[in-house]
Amino acid sequence: MAQAAEKPREAEVVELPVDQPRYMVLAREILERCRGEGPANCVARCPLHVDARAYVQLAKEGRFREALQKVRERLPFPGILGYVCAHPCELHCKKVDEAEPIRIRDIKRFLAEWEPGEAEHILDCEADRGKSIAVIGAGPAGLLAAHDLRRRGYGVTVFEAEAEIGGCLRYRIPDWRLPRKVVDRDLSIIDALGIEIRTGVELGKDISLDEIRSRYDAVLLLLGYAGARQLLMKEKGLRRDRYGRLEVDPESCETGIPGLFAGGDAISGPATVINALSLGRRAAESVHRFLQGLGVDEDREPLLPRKLLWGLDIEEKERLARIRTPVMMTPAVAPMSEEEVLAEADRCLDCECGLCVNDCEFLSSHCSSPKELARQVIADLEGAEVLKMAYSCNICSLCETVCPEKLDTGEMLLEARREAVRRGLGPLPVHKGIISYFNAGVGKAFTLIRSEPGRRRSKRLFFTGCSLPAVAPAHTKRIYEELRRHYPGTGIMMYCCGAPVELLGMDEAFAGARETILRRAEELGAEELIPACPDCAHTLIENIPELKVRTVWEMLDGVWQPPRLREGDRVAIHDSCKTRHQPETCASVRSLIEAGGAEIEEIEYDGEKARCCGFGGMIYPVNPDLSQQITKRRAEESSLPMVTYCAGCRMALAGAGKESIHILDFLLGENLEAGARAKPPAGLARYLNRLRTKWAFKRLKPLEKGREES
Repeated sequence: MAQAAEKPREAEVVELPVDQPRYMVLAREILERCRGEGPANCVARCPLHVDARAYVQLAKEGRFREALQKVRERLPFPGILGYVCAHPCELHCKKVDEAEPIRIRDIKRFLAEWEPGEAEHILDCEADRGKSIAVIGAGPAGLLAAHDLRRRGYGVTVFEAEAEIGGCLRYRIPDWRLPRKVVDRDLSIIDALGIEIRTGVELGKDISLDEIRSRYDAVLLLLGYAGARQLLMKEKGLRRDRYGRLEVDPESCETGIPGLFAGGDAISGPATVINALSLGRRAAESVHRFLQGLGVDEDREPLLPRKLLWGLDIEEKERLARIRTPVMMTPAVAPMSEEEVLAEADRCLDCECGLCVNDCEFLSSHCSSPKELARQVIADLEGAEVLKMAYSCNICSLCETVCPEKLDTGEMLLEARREAVRRGLGPLPVHKGIISYFNAGVGKAFTLIRSEPGRRRSKRLFFTGCSLPAVAPAHTKRIYEELRRHYPGTGIMMYCCGAPVELLGMDEAFAGARETILRRAEELGAEELIPACPDCAHTLIENIPELKVRTVWEMLDGVWQPPRLREGDRVAIHDSCKTRHQPETCASVRSLIEAGGAEIEEIEYDGEKARCCGFGGMIYPVNPDLSQQITKRRAEESSLPMVTYCAGCRMALAGAGKESIHILDFLLGENLEAGARAKPPAGLARYLNRLRTKWAFKRLKPLEKGREES
């Protein structure tokens, strides 16, 4: 899907200082671009924000009554608009990318005409506020304003010069375009709400504006275009603009006279019915704010629609060819049948996002949209609950992968962690064990950096990381021997990549690890690092661009033939979330497993869409329940044993009781079932294994003479 060319109507503008921290920049970007709470194009383009997406989806299920009531939540005149709406909702319908837009207006008309018996208007009102309002004009704008204000608890009286209410709906639009019975049915809500109607009363002739203002707490002028011009000639004190129209503030509908507001055709000139309704609603909102002592201009939706969240992929010329241009002075189209409505509604793409929340246990447990988290980190990063939330994300980037806007909530939360560290709030006390583990991984006792035995310099270094030596000393040594055999001149870097402290937001500690890796590699003449751990590979690729990085699995694929011990075995592969952008690594792992004789069953969330094992982001000590929930969901993606190529991932899966096995145990072990059920080493055993690996490396001898470095 192409990136949206327009901003959302409901984009949130957050005022931030010029030197704002990066986490706030990212949070603001999420607030502005995330579609999680944003409307579909049909909703954004509707001047009344009628939830077309929702009622079309209800119609698709045959739930016509619920669909009609969904329309009435924002629009009390569904039948009228079913005939004469200019259907701006359809003009940017996402379906236009592949075909004609959904016939949203005609579905609304079907719903209104389908309704049996008396119209089931929504009539609930707020408690009586003890204030009265006069609405001048009973056209579309005046009637919607009266409706909105009555439901808010005000006493409302409508003055109309004609003999009946409806304005243009009754006196300007022909019956063959808008049947009178449809008008009468919809407008019956005015009487049902208890709104007083005084017809045959012409303002400036039968009653003066000053007299009305003296009787009511607020007055709304919502006259038609012609009526407004006549009023201006009769009433003094009302200002005109350069076009001869009633001059008002276009945003607040204020006239400059306290308690007097105006809108509709009186200020816009002749307008479509839907736009007249919109201006009437806007004026009613201003009256409510005025009477409640609220800021008339504060936190208002813009008068003009903002840009859209869901951009279209087709060119404008093609879009115009596919949409039906609104034409009001032709007979109404034939009504849709129930079968046609069901089929048409079924075409709807249901443009509601939530993709990241659906795919991520962290997001689904903390919010209904990433916007909620963005608001939290902006408002209260130092709060205990917000800090816990920020440290509960796996930082796996699955959200970015599935997001049509490519927004990465994890990146925002990682930056929030960094800010927390800068403020002395992070890492959290529960992270003490992780920091100790990192310190061991860069300390003298558990590290070894050297060229290949017998050489002073090495072109490349086998980067063991911390986890593989901790769980499989013998296999770590074996894989290094294979690298030496196929790539003579390969040295050793037994060192931590720094990922643990990077993910905790500890930039200074991470920078120290990065500089040591780069400096020591340069001292040995190394141009390339060969990690086994996908997390290490990701960290090195992202942070040490000076060195080439290829995984062990890429290096060995095609040159090493593992023993064919796995003939007839069927397994699933758990791709580490850190290999999301490492397709070569994913492919090489599969090639080696198949070379061992096994058959692979692919799972849905693999490769680019790989889900975290539950240990990512260092979340376990902060939120163990969530960590286990994530692991359980991952484990349940396949009933087969899962092969991992990350020792940490294997620990997570095995800890949840999932049959799982590291790729080296799978390729080199004798018994798959025993290996998949074996418990991984823990605690002190892991540190002893790292020492064993180091001692084994130090005892290695040079390869036979005569081997040339490749």
